[in-house]
Amino acid sequence: MKRLLKLRKKLKNKDGFTLIEMLIVIFIIAILLILIVPNITNNLDTAKDKSSEAYVKTVQSQITAYELNEKDSDVTFAKLVEKGYLEGTVEEVSKAPNGKTVVISNGKASLQG
Repeated sequence: MKRLLKLRKKLKNKDGFTLIEMLIVIFIIAILLILIVPNITNNLDTAKDKSSEAYVKTVQSQITAYELNEKDSDVTFAKLVEKGYLEGTVEEVSKAPNGKTVVISNGKASLQG
């Protein structure tokens, strides 16, 4: 009987989490995720838009450099790629990071769509 009481006492002294404590922790984590995930996706869209604006400025500076160096005011992405002002294919360099198309019109770069 004494051995049984000692064994029972040892089992009661084990530290650990109860099911209720675990459920509370999972519930709190779920609430935090519900609050954080939409904010993160919104910030990603904002970052892509800012990056696209910066890319348009880069393309515009390359257009200006091309016009000055090549003495050609009829600028296209094909010419910018061919002469090494932009790296990649015409399809790649005409896409902004947010997926919109960059267009060149009258020597000015802008986002379309």
